[in-house]
Amino acid sequence: MGEGSLLDGKVAFITGGAQGIGLAVAEAFIEHGARVMIADINSDKVDRSAKELGKFARALPLDVADEAQTQQALAETISAYGKVDIVVPNAGILLLQHAVDTDTADFRRVIDVNLTGAFVTCKIFARQMIDQGAGGRIILTSSLFGLRGGRENAAYSASKFGMVGLMQCLAAELAGHDILVNCVCPGQMDTDMMRQLFRDRAQLTGQTEEEVRLSLESRIPVGHLGPLNHLAGTYVYLASSLSRYVTGQSVTVDGGWQIG
Repeated sequence: MGEGSLLDGKVAFITGGAQGIGLAVAEAFIEHGARVMIADINSDKVDRSAKELGKFARALPLDVADEAQTQQALAETISAYGKVDIVVPNAGILLLQHAVDTDTADFRRVIDVNLTGAFVTCKIFARQMIDQGAGGRIILTSSLFGLRGGRENAAYSASKFGMVGLMQCLAAELAGHDILVNCVCPGQMDTDMMRQLFRDRAQLTGQTEEEVRLSLESRIPVGHLGPLNHLAGTYVYLASSLSRYVTGQSVTVDGGWQIG
């Protein structure tokens, strides 16, 4: 953490922070001067991740679909750090299934975690930012599948499309409080969730996991899955003063997938 860092003195709250994108974002925020509270439903993993991040990180167990838990998470963040400047509603789950074969309860669970969880997090933490009176940033993690649909992706895609709409509404409502709200829409990133997708799609199609991976990578112009440290910088930009006239935007980070 150096003098003049982009996020010096800022406090960030990140859901789904125990691994994957959330953990990479937490690491990047700390490198740029922030202190972070990472929250995740996996209490053991989030504790380990916070310890690995070091003294500028703390951990909370959190089910984002539980509003009372999220309210308590805000209270604990304020107790630990006195404020919150940046919120990253990032927690998410994947369900890869044909729409006609998807159980309604499973569909609702994906919506509850990915979309309702993001809504609840935004609502509770935005109220705190408004009360603080110093502005802030909300950066939601949507997806390429929040911009276009695809096979076997009805629940996940619906949740991520909904997140883009939620982001745009919040951006319009909160701009007067100097709270800027944007989405990052990652493409095919090198995460545990992506490896789960390989396994699930292999079962659906009869291919091997390696065949699924190679087929997907062949459609990415840069030729490979996205390293998480290449993605995390986008969150740093949106959290920093460099983006102070950017709100209501869906920023795609996909290695050229959509143009390929």
